[in-house]
Amino acid sequence: HSHFLSILCTAPLSKPTILTSNNTAVETKDFSLTCNATGQIHAYKWFINGVAPAGRRIQLSPDRRTLTLQSLKRRVNKGPCVCEIENPFYRNRSDPFTLDVAYGPDIATIVHSPDEYPTGANITLSCVADSNPAAQFTWLHNGQSVSNSATFSIIASLSDAGTYTCTASNSFTGLTRTATKNIIIYAPLSKPTILTSNNTEVETKDFSLTCYATGQIHAYKWFINGVAPAGRRIQLSPDRRTLTLRSLTRSFNKGPYVCEIENPFYHNRSDPFTLDVAYGPDIATIVHSADEYPTAANITLSCVADSNPAAQFTWLHNGQPVSNSATFSIIASLSDAGTYTCTASNSFTGLTCTATKNIIIYAPVSKPTIVTSNITAVETKDFSLTCQATGQIHAYQWFINGVAPAGSRIQLSPDKRTLTLSRLTRRDNKGPYECEIRNPFSSNRSDPFTLDVAYGPDFATIDHISDQFATGINVTLSCVADSNPPAQFTWLQNGQPLSNSASFSIITSLNDIGNYTCIATNSFTGLTRTANKTLMIYAPLSKPTIVTSNITAVETKDFSLTCQATGQIHTYQLFINGVAPAGSRIQLSPDKRTLTLSRLTRRDTKGPYECEIRNPFYSNRSDPFTLDVAYGPDIATIDRISDQFSTGNNVTLSCVADSNPPAQFTWLQNGQSVSNSASFSIITSLNHIGNYTCIATNSFTGLTRTANKTLMIYAPLSKPTIVTSNITAVETKDFSMTCQATGQIHAYRWFINGVAPAGSRIQLSPDKKILTIPNLTRRDNKGPYVCEIENPLFSNRSDPFTLDVAYGPDIAMIVRTQDVYPTGANITLSCSAISNPPVQFTWLQNGQPVSNSATFSFIASLNRAGTYTCIASNSFTGLARTANKTLIIYAPLSKPTILTSNRTAVETKDFSLTCQGTGQIHAYRWFINGLAPSGSRIQLSPDKKILTIGNLTRRENKGPYVCEIENPLFRNRSDPFTLNVTCEYICSSYMVHDYSLVVSSQR
Repeated sequence: HSHFLSILCTAPLSKPTILTSNNTAVETKDFSLTCNATGQIHAYKWFINGVAPAGRRIQLSPDRRTLTLQSLKRRVNKGPCVCEIENPFYRNRSDPFTLDVAYGPDIATIVHSPDEYPTGANITLSCVADSNPAAQFTWLHNGQSVSNSATFSIIASLSDAGTYTCTASNSFTGLTRTATKNIIIYAPLSKPTILTSNNTEVETKDFSLTCYATGQIHAYKWFINGVAPAGRRIQLSPDRRTLTLRSLTRSFNKGPYVCEIENPFYHNRSDPFTLDVAYGPDIATIVHSADEYPTAANITLSCVADSNPAAQFTWLHNGQPVSNSATFSIIASLSDAGTYTCTASNSFTGLTCTATKNIIIYAPVSKPTIVTSNITAVETKDFSLTCQATGQIHAYQWFINGVAPAGSRIQLSPDKRTLTLSRLTRRDNKGPYECEIRNPFSSNRSDPFTLDVAYGPDFATIDHISDQFATGINVTLSCVADSNPPAQFTWLQNGQPLSNSASFSIITSLNDIGNYTCIATNSFTGLTRTANKTLMIYAPLSKPTIVTSNITAVETKDFSLTCQATGQIHTYQLFINGVAPAGSRIQLSPDKRTLTLSRLTRRDTKGPYECEIRNPFYSNRSDPFTLDVAYGPDIATIDRISDQFSTGNNVTLSCVADSNPPAQFTWLQNGQSVSNSASFSIITSLNHIGNYTCIATNSFTGLTRTANKTLMIYAPLSKPTIVTSNITAVETKDFSMTCQATGQIHAYRWFINGVAPAGSRIQLSPDKKILTIPNLTRRDNKGPYVCEIENPLFSNRSDPFTLDVAYGPDIAMIVRTQDVYPTGANITLSCSAISNPPVQFTWLQNGQPVSNSATFSFIASLNRAGTYTCIASNSFTGLARTANKTLIIYAPLSKPTILTSNRTAVETKDFSLTCQGTGQIHAYRWFINGLAPSGSRIQLSPDKKILTIGNLTRRENKGPYVCEIENPLFRNRSDPFTLNVTCEYICSSYMVHDYSLVVSSQR
């Protein structure tokens, strides 16, 4: 037997150190601490404030090497934190690590100050924001930088108005808060003026007054007679700048009017404005005068109208100007009669009023005459007589047989100038008639007038004779009619003139057939009477023929036969097989001339058919007619063959269809003609794929029948290829592969690692041509992938395709380096990130590029301080990760000096000392007699830069005083400063050159 002994040797563990994920711990951000150690480590442990970490906001990595604090808070998570490593024989702990959590700024606040100022005011703006480290402040005025301190002051001018924005920033947290204040600056207001809407104020019109001024005006005010305007007829615009007076009146609205402007600091008033209201003319009146005058009379016309300013007058006679004065005179003549118009106008109000007077001038009347409405008086017609006269006629009067007219058939016009006799008769209304005219000064009568009444013809009559005659007969036609004066006669045959006498004779022939009209006319009455007679002359009939509706009789169609004949035909009759036609499918026209056969069939309705014509003296028959019915094609059929063939086969296509006459055939391939015979053959190729249509046609029936067959010709399939949606497959992105192929493809199939794709993360397009993998991962979805295409005869597969998934960078990390360096130190910064393909690195210092490599070095100087950003980029994934480190470079501090608030320290007064230093100062300290200052009378400013001694005494507070400045790497002290406290005297004193006080009396 053999025995083996396994020995495990361990060495003591070195002291671990704590590495942090970021240079600065920032509130609300995650912060990781990694226990960094070398050696044979079996376990890692952590302690926070001496106990094991606990709570949902504290997480440990699976190997417990890294402790992560989630969502840091300023008041917790400070620690101290300690990490411990151990193996079966040793353990060791790191130094404690305490967090200083950066936070804020929480909110920026502008210390309360007014929003409005007059020019010349002293404006101080101050901004505060809680932050660790202390926030840096920037002030912007209308977007332009004006200060980099928390507080600044300006003397107000109009250019200082606008928006002031305070920005508080913390470069460690990366947070920025802003506060905004709008400031308005007001300057004194100039004196306003009143502008009017019109040059003249006009009664009943609206009138507006506008307060015109420049400057920063907040409000307008109006005063009428020293008080604010009121009443519904006074309106102010929404901004109260314009005052409108509605419907001005002459008695009110005079004013005076004053407008006032104001803003929060100033106001000013306009000069007073008084209205002078123009009105009228109210009404124009013509002073009373007569309306009628004899010729040669003296006429005076005068016009008046109330108006401000006074109206201007114009006189018109029948529309023509005759005077421009209020009063004018004329000597009456007939030409002076007419309408006189007085127009009163006011050019300021734009108003015009008129007054009108009609004047009549009279002269003697002449002898009237009787004028008739027609040359001839006609029985039953109305007849008018008008009293025709000239001059100024006031009245007309009529006399019939010496007395005034009376009776319902006698009418007078409203002015009695016209007498109308209704429905004249041949036996009365003869007269005589007279008319008389009058005016206020004279009268006169016409000569007497007697009527002769025309009448007829009353009725026209043709002497009685027969209506029908044979050719060669002597026939006389005669017409009579009663009329005054006697009627004139006209004869028409079929509307054409034939004779102008009362009687005429003819020898009958076929040309004499037709309608004869006798016309009796009286040109005085305008009446015409007619009488009619129709004559019929008969001759023998010719043999009829049968005419068909179509050249060919077609089955299922209607077919008509018409009896064609000439002559004087009274009746038609048709015969089928020697008897009268009968049956529901046989129809005759109303005159029985046309026989129609409905829905012909190939086996019946052949005939023979005959037609017969007749009149009162003759009859005749046509020759017999027999039908030949065309039909079909009934149906087209393609002989049964397969639908699918391989290339190179001999295929014959044949088509049949029953038809009379026989059908003509046409073959189409995909709509293009390929043959005009019933059958044809092809040697199959891909060009023969498609739809084949056989068309059977009968030009006599007009019918066409078709039969269709689709042929599919298949050729071998080419090898498919896989085409991707993107050049690069990127993790977490969707990625598609398309099976690219040409040919007659019926189906697509995919194989992943030799099997059909499955799983919710693999998707196929409806035609399965495209395979999509959503949300790629770096460890699966590699493949290989193969796509296959097929049709009923062939299939083929693509070459396999394997994915190379690009990913990352996952996270960028800056290798642990310290944050603070003195000038002259050698600093190396290095960045790493996991990625496929490897990332490209860019380093920025305060946002400016400084290196394109993962690692770079430089010698520390003050201009090298700031934020360094490592950007790790992968152009294939399009991702970029960043890591930040803020470096602080410190230079030695110069020696500070002590500045005092006053030249002389005076007993009982406060006295301040300021520690004045330059450079990167983090803290100020004071020492009095070598000790830190204490006591209620000694106060330090918040930054401890200023030491103030309250209520100085001569025996204390002398010092010496020393101030010290420091930063994390350097410190320096001032020279000692000793106070010489002087006394203050109430009585007289004087100043000497060394600024000492000399006592001149009791204190």
